[in-house]
This record gives sequence, C-alpha cells and structure tokens, in this order.
Amino acid sequence: MPKRGHRQPLAARALRGAGLMEDMSMPLDDEGGADTGLTRAQRRKMARAAADPVGRRGGARRAMNVNAGARPANQRPSAALGSHTIGRGGHSAPDVAPTTNVVATLRRFLESRWDAGAGLLNLAQMADDPILSEANIRAPGAPGAHRDLGTALWKLSGEMFPTLTTLSLAGNAWTSLQPLTTLGQYVPSLANLSLERNELRWVRDLDMLASKKHGLPNLRELVLLGNPVQTTALESSNEDGYRRDVLAKFPDLHILDMKPVTDVEKGFAQLFRGRSSARAGPEAAQVPLRRFPLQVRAGFVDGDAAQVVPEFLSHFFSVYDEDRARLAPVYSANARFSYCINASPPPRARAERLVHTMPHQKDLTFDKYMDLGSRNILRTHNTKSLLRSLHHGSDAIVAFLQRLPSTKHPLTDASRFVVDAWLLPNVDVRAQTSAAERPDALLFISVHGEFTELPTQGVRSFDRAFIVAPAAPLTSATQQGWPCVIVSDALTLRHYSRPAAFQPDSLPTGDAAPAPLPGLTPEQHAMALQLAAQTRLTCPFAVQCLSENAWDMPRALANFATLQAAGTIPAEAFAT
Repeated sequence: MPKRGHRQPLAARALRGAGLMEDMSMPLDDEGGADTGLTRAQRRKMARAAADPVGRRGGARRAMNVNAGARPANQRPSAALGSHTIGRGGHSAPDVAPTTNVVATLRRFLESRWDAGAGLLNLAQMADDPILSEANIRAPGAPGAHRDLGTALWKLSGEMFPTLTTLSLAGNAWTSLQPLTTLGQYVPSLANLSLERNELRWVRDLDMLASKKHGLPNLRELVLLGNPVQTTALESSNEDGYRRDVLAKFPDLHILDMKPVTDVEKGFAQLFRGRSSARAGPEAAQVPLRRFPLQVRAGFVDGDAAQVVPEFLSHFFSVYDEDRARLAPVYSANARFSYCINASPPPRARAERLVHTMPHQKDLTFDKYMDLGSRNILRTHNTKSLLRSLHHGSDAIVAFLQRLPSTKHPLTDASRFVVDAWLLPNVDVRAQTSAAERPDALLFISVHGEFTELPTQGVRSFDRAFIVAPAAPLTSATQQGWPCVIVSDALTLRHYSRPAAFQPDSLPTGDAAPAPLPGLTPEQHAMALQLAAQTRLTCPFAVQCLSENAWDMPRALANFATLQAAGTIPAEAFAT
C-alpha cells in the first residue's frame, strides 16, 4: 500500500480506477504473521481491500488482477521485475504498489516500440513481445487478457507520446476491435492506423472507430490488408463494394489499403451516408457518370429463339403472379432454383431518393426473403446455409415459390423490361431435364425488370436468369402450353431503380479527359496530367507526388525516378 498522503502517478490512479490492479492482501512478516508495524486503521483498510478491492458491497464486480490466469507462471511466488514484484505470495512487502509495477512495465513496453522520428508507435504482434511475456501480461485482445488493458495502453500512449500520429496494430489476431474502444478518447490526433493481418470479418467491425463521440476524426490512412473482410472482397471481385462501405464510415480517408482514395470513390461512398433532400442528387455527391467503352443497346434475342422467348416469359410471369402452383409442369424433374438478395441500393437510385419519394417504398423489407434463405455468396459463407438455399426438383421449387411474397409484373409495358436470349450448346453444360434425359441444346434467357410486391404495393427491381430446354412431346408441359421446361432459375432481388439505365444510349461512351480534381488550380491540374503522361502514374498518385514535392515538376520527376529505381512504388500506382 502507498503511504498515507502519497499520491500515485496519474496513469497508476487511472489503472486502479479501471480495475487494473492485483488483489492486495495483508503484508506478512518473516514469521508469516501480520506486520505489526501497521496502524489499526491501515489494517482495517487493507482487510476491506482484500474483501472487495474497489470498495463496493453486495456482490459488485471485484477488481481484476491483470496477471490472473494469464499463464502458469502466475502461480510462482513472484515474478521479478527490477526491485519489485508483480506476482503474488512474496514474503516481503513491496515498497511500491503492485499497480505501479504494471504501469512501469507498460511504460517500458511502449518506449521499446516508439519511433519518435516517424511519430510511430509499432504495437504489431504484441503477444510475442518479451517485455510483456516476462511480466506475465497478456496482450490486449488475447485470450485471458484483462479487458481494460487497452484503455491503459492508450492513456499512457497519449501522455508519453504527444506527437503520436501513426499506430500499427498489425498481426494481433484480433477478431473484434474491443481493445480500441477508448483509442479515440486518448489519442484523438491519430492520422494513420494499420490493422493489417488481423481477423476482422465485417466492415461493421470498424463501427467503434467511426463513432462521433470516441472515433478518430483525424484519421487519413487505414490499412486492412490481410483481414478476411478485405481478402474475401478481393477473392469475390467485390473490392469496389468493400472500399465503398469502408469509405462510407470514414469519409475523410485519403489512403485505404495503401491505395489513394479517388474522388469518384468518395462521391459514391457519400451516397450511402444519408443526405438531406437539398443535397440528394448525384451532382451534390460529385459522382460523374462513368463513360462506358461500349454503347448501351436494346436487348437482343437469337433469331431461332425469337418465337419461343416472348411466349414463354409472358406465360411464366402471368402464372407466377396468379397461381404459382400451376408452375409445376414448367420446372423439369432435375431443375434447380435459388434467389439472392442485393440489399444495397444502387447509388443513383439512392441519390434520387426513390425510397423517400415513391409511395409505399418504405413499407418494403427484405426480412421474409432473408428468413427463407438468400443465396448471396458475398454475405453467406456457411456451406450448410448455401446448400439449404438451393432447391431441387419441380415439387420442392414450386412449394418454395409459394412461400415468397405475392407479386404483380407490369407485363403490358415492355419498356419496364429488357431481355437477352441466346442458344447454348449442352455439350459442356451437360444439363439434364431428368435422370435419363439430356437435351442437345439449351436456351439462356436473361431478364431485367420490376414488379409490385403485394400487399405493400412497393416496387422492386429484379434480374432473373433462366436456362430452359425444349419441352418433350406428350408431357405435362406441352399439354399445358409450355414451349420449354426450366432447367435452372436464378433470381436476384434489388431495391428499385428506374429502367432508364437499360435504355439504349442511356450512358455516355468513349474516352474523355479526366475531370479536374477538387481543390486543385487549373495549373496544378495541368501539371498532374503532364506528370501522369510522363510517368504512367494514375492521376491521384501524380497529384500526391507533386504535392509532396511542393509542386516542383523537376524535383517530382527526380524523386519519382529514384523511387522507381529502388522498386518502392506499388504496382497500383501505375495506370494499366
């Protein structure tokens, strides 16, 4: 116990208040008896501390020992740390409180990881640090670690390193960011954060860093490379969606995963942050229309399928709306059906605020569809769930379709749909309509359209991909007027977006000069284009190169040549 009137350091008092202290038992003399050198008041105070170290009664949570249960070494009589002890059970009373020993250890650990010149605190792979291991302190986020140890580290870091701007937490195997709950409170000026090679699976795991109260308002660079949330997006070709979701939480980022954030990325991310009606349009979000290399044209149908496709689709959607039980003959015995939910509103539909301006759209939810099992492989990674969401055979498919909400397709308005169809040889597909029948040719039909969902009267957009085969003579399908039977049916449901996107010439085509970046003067924009042309750098990297060289073109070219010779320029900095 510290002597009466002695004030512990600020960090030590904070640690004690957070519960980062050992349970303090009564000091023993060499004989094992009570130390008679203490006053009666001191002995009563120590007895209360032993019974309830934080002074609470009635079953309140006891203060936790930072070393308790950390490893078998904790069971030794003591773990030497200088002239004091951090373990329990020693025979001589330390002259400094055990909390102070923990503080001293954490300070020594942080000092060993500090790079003052770079303003960098490197806390990568803390579980392997010898200083923490020697003191039997488990790293934040590790199994058995004290939950308030992170708070202690950030408080000490803020006090010890006022110039801290860069923090690396790579390789700590974190599945959540609970250890960072108070990071923004104690290190609010942090500008660069690396969470590389952890185990974060979802963008929502970053929410606490984006909170308004204790977030990181000055964060400009974030690295998530090597986390499942990033690698899964890369493997599924959804890097754009992943970056958009991260930027929606951190709109002021300049660099994400070591790639500069483009102006277009920022604009699209802003569309997902909720905007006032006065600034709802794509122009307000600075999202230019992308120029497509090919002209958007009307849907096409192979000549051989021109008679089959309209008849099949009009019959199918009419029956689908009226009585789905009558669809049984059109699904072959070996048919497959699945549906996928894309719950992210299209950026321009969100910019137009269709959910808010169209009647009944707010009444729509995806809850029932989700309960029935969406087969969205970007969202569902459980193999059993994916298998359960795939339906086999006519009876099973029709029974499932009857559980989906009722619909009404606008079949009298062809402008609400776009259809593409072409013949598909079955040599490589090897699709079968039954266990013994394999047709020679198939027909692939892609439909983009919309429907009204009942009873809400809200409107959804959808994509539907059919693979169909000719209906065999004298079967139930031919007898009920079906020209073909379905081998595969894949349905994608989306928020409503206007059919104008599918209309011919709806998007600009051809090459265009890049638009001036915000915040640049015309002269700076011209210099960036010139540097990009000479070095093959992308425009954002060219701007970064010039800005870091005081917009001195010769100096920027010289430094570029030096970095290129050293091989330190990332491949993504160059235009393809």
